[in-house]
Amino acid sequence: MSAPPSAIGTMVTIDAGGMCRGMSEQASARGWRWSSVCAVIALAALVTSCTSSPKAKQTSDNGSPNPAVHLVAAAPGVVTFYLALPYNANSLTDAATKAASPGPEYRHFVPLARAGGQYGATDKDISTVGDAVTGLGLGFAVDPTRLFARVFGTPAQWQKALGSPLGQQAGSASNPFVTYSLPDEVPDQLQSSGTTLLVGDADVYDAASDGSRPSSINSPDATKPGAEAWPVDTGSPLTASCQNPLLTAKQVYTPAQILDAYGIDQLTARAKGTPVVTVIDLGGGWSDQDLALAGQCWGYAPPAVAQSQGDGVPTRITNVDDETSLDLQTVAAVVPGGQLRLVQTTNGDAAFLDGFSRAIADPKGQPDVLTVSYGGCAIAEQDADPGYVKVVDSVLAMAALTGVATLIAAGDSGSTTCGAAVAGTTMSYPAVSPFVTAVGGTRLVLGQGNERTGEVVWNDSVYGGQGAGGGGTSRTQSKPWYQSKVNPGPMRTVPDGAALADMSPGWPVVLDGALQTVGGTSGATPFTAAALALVSANERAAGRPPIGLANGWFYSVEGQSGTFYDVTEGNNDLESVGCCQAAPGYDRASGLGVPHWATLPATVPAVG
Repeated sequence: MSAPPSAIGTMVTIDAGGMCRGMSEQASARGWRWSSVCAVIALAALVTSCTSSPKAKQTSDNGSPNPAVHLVAAAPGVVTFYLALPYNANSLTDAATKAASPGPEYRHFVPLARAGGQYGATDKDISTVGDAVTGLGLGFAVDPTRLFARVFGTPAQWQKALGSPLGQQAGSASNPFVTYSLPDEVPDQLQSSGTTLLVGDADVYDAASDGSRPSSINSPDATKPGAEAWPVDTGSPLTASCQNPLLTAKQVYTPAQILDAYGIDQLTARAKGTPVVTVIDLGGGWSDQDLALAGQCWGYAPPAVAQSQGDGVPTRITNVDDETSLDLQTVAAVVPGGQLRLVQTTNGDAAFLDGFSRAIADPKGQPDVLTVSYGGCAIAEQDADPGYVKVVDSVLAMAALTGVATLIAAGDSGSTTCGAAVAGTTMSYPAVSPFVTAVGGTRLVLGQGNERTGEVVWNDSVYGGQGAGGGGTSRTQSKPWYQSKVNPGPMRTVPDGAALADMSPGWPVVLDGALQTVGGTSGATPFTAAALALVSANERAAGRPPIGLANGWFYSVEGQSGTFYDVTEGNNDLESVGCCQAAPGYDRASGLGVPHWATLPATVPAVG
């Protein structure tokens, strides 16, 4: 089993009496758990048979559509497990690397069907494995990437196939997912040569048990002896079409202020095309009304959200979640005229695999950018299930090869994602994957005209908080090619870049009709993703390919004037492990710095 992920975001909530509440959403006892880091500030105010979706055409070895290759629509009562297929991982990695590296093959992207046919499982392997699985009475569908297959059926069908029932753990109000578990021994038909069952647990959303997800009420961190007072918004003008004590007390930034500070206003004025952003959500819900209220408050008309359901989530999740709401509202503020999509998955062990693959195989076409604000201890990921990490990395490589950028929050636990019990720095997965852009956090200071007057690494411990931008050295992933000039060590370092993540003044989010201020790389990541989508859409409008994985471009312009705001002060060391400190140029606390979106797009390398 994989390690549980965290919703990467830190929230400050204010009740009517101005009392301080530190909220930490802890989820269930098993699987990928919710674990929002929250600080406290004193502020004013298949039913009975296995069914599937219409089949997307995937070219087989002989050029005809292979009916086994298609996405399966989520259906009530269906339990899905994942089977890794034989594929050419090294060739896929090499091809994705060339497509993402400035040079003769830069942005020579390949359609997903062709990429799957070139690097994924062959028709012969698919037929052999599929015959074995369906012979057990289970459903079998190869993902369009051809890297893995979904094996699915009702609990009764699984019992018949296995000879014993699946293990089962009921959902609860705080974790409304029924968890099904495979036995230790499974039939040989589920372990054909060259295949691997990736995860032994599968979650299914139980809407009937969904309820209020509890928060723990802690003593206000801001009142600890020696803690400094929380900073306030010193920028101006501050314009909004709503009134709120947070705005009066200048404890939250407005989207317009952030867009101005980072040059998004100038980028938007020049950009053409329609950016397409897909948010991947692990187990949380959102409110149409909250999104509309955010638009009304900040003066934009939010785009409609095209939502699709992942395995085990046949119906929309009813609980309104801070993470999903922040992602959608942040993207909408940056690209109100864009296409906004949401893939809603479980918070189960294989949710990343399901979400990433559905996003890049979207029947509506591929997005410019995927954005994810979750992660888990990378050491636990690798130790628990290295096969799972390998396949997820390959799916991310497939995204890069087909022209999709993936941005992942680097985390809110500074340089120690796995906690103080593990010596040294520990990072978050999938932020350490070589085929994603990992986004860290900063504390931003504004002045007159909302000009950026200062920026340091996000670390709120001095104010009594427990959040800091993720960053350090991976123990599980080797140094990627694009870090060769800035990283002297043998392993991947993160983040790649950074943006605003402090708690106060923080990101605005409307939850259940109330404005709140939120900190964390969960704000920085969808913001950066939406900005990159603007650049990618502009490239497409000019008749060029989309941007795809941005790291090759970003690192190629490291140190050039007008590309990144270099963050040279602050650290993200929450557990006194000696890492990591900001410095001129690339560092493990802020990466390359914060993209200067008004001028950075002019440095996009030419298509090879």
